[in-house]
Amino acid sequence: MEKKIDLRILKTYKALTTTFLQLLEKKRFEDITVNELCNLAMVRRATFYKHFADKYEFFIFVIRETQQQFYKENTITFGDERSKAFYLNLLRRTISFISENEKLIQSILQSNMTSSLLDILSEQISLDLKLKFKEDERNGALLIAHPEILAHFFTGALMQTIRWWITQEHRISEEELIDQLLKILNDF
Repeated sequence: MEKKIDLRILKTYKALTTTFLQLLEKKRFEDITVNELCNLAMVRRATFYKHFADKYEFFIFVIRETQQQFYKENTITFGDERSKAFYLNLLRRTISFISENEKLIQSILQSNMTSSLLDILSEQISLDLKLKFKEDERNGALLIAHPEILAHFFTGALMQTIRWWITQEHRISEEELIDQLLKILNDF
């Protein structure tokens, strides 16, 4: 049976997350304070600290929630094509998310904490991919390398490519980027 979360907690998480994402579009991560976040979200600081140790832990929570939402929206059944279809769709959705949230991403990239924030994000993506690769392997997929190596390789390549793309003054279109990356992955 699925564990139910108190509706008040869900409302608190939603208010904090929405406010946090809005703040990141206007300010650098290091300039956002827990006090400011809580005031704008209309959540008591004590409530914030009951659930999160600090804004870094909250940032990880936001990443995990975003990933969970992505997987709910993009369920693909297991089978021979599951791995390829899943990862190609992951790539498309990731690029689309970046494009849709460009101000947010620019805010993170302009932050003095860029390296730390990207490390947090990369670790979470890598962990998630590793679990997916292991799951694929258990379901009969033949992987070309160990799941952990594949996860770090793809995470690094994706993160650096996105970082490069988002910072280009005269960048290629979202569709062109996706097409180029799909060619690489299809030949992999």
